[in-house]
Amino acid sequence: MYILFDVKGNPILSRNIATCVREFAQGYRRTVQDIIARSQLGISRDIFSHNVAQLMPNFKMTRRGCFHGVKYEQGLVQDPKGQIAACWSACGQDVQQIRAFLAQQSVSRRRMIVDMQTASRGQVITNLRRTFNLLIPVCMGKVANGLVASSKVLFAALPEIAMPIDTIQWRKLFQTNDYGDIITLMSDEITAWEKQTGHLLDSCDPSLDATLPTVYNVMAMKARP
Repeated sequence: MYILFDVKGNPILSRNIATCVREFAQGYRRTVQDIIARSQLGISRDIFSHNVAQLMPNFKMTRRGCFHGVKYEQGLVQDPKGQIAACWSACGQDVQQIRAFLAQQSVSRRRMIVDMQTASRGQVITNLRRTFNLLIPVCMGKVANGLVASSKVLFAALPEIAMPIDTIQWRKLFQTNDYGDIITLMSDEITAWEKQTGHLLDSCDPSLDATLPTVYNVMAMKARP
């Protein structure tokens, strides 16, 4: 565990995490808040398209590769090559099933990935892993293996449990190609950090639309080698 803990194994102070969240790129934070708010009541093809189209340019995923040309301007989705539509065709049904299962859990959406029962979390992570693997062939490019784009698409669809992961995080930080293992690590590390500090990680982000993965992702970005 090395995202919420320092090299000596000590938990990072909650006030330091709050500072990191507060100082993180404002454009990204606004986009994430929009994505979480838009999908508050569920996920549909239209919501999925808006979320992916708004998020991908923010991650600079539209300059080249399979999402090249995707734009989100004045609330309108531009998907000239049908890439977002192809992603929905590959994972839409699975995403909706996962979202429906999450809606049945009697826990806060902000803390879904940690507070749901262990068996339910295991089932969700298994389903998330399968859905991620369905996206990889659709998101694969000439020089990209599809891992980065797939993780960002899932985050746009399921921000309460998924996390966007960039290239250096895959290769150097997490050192695995198994998306389910990373989500499991995130859940376990958050639980360990909260137990040792007595604080709730989501309290480090004062915005109403924060989720645990959004806070964890800020620290994972800072932890990159």
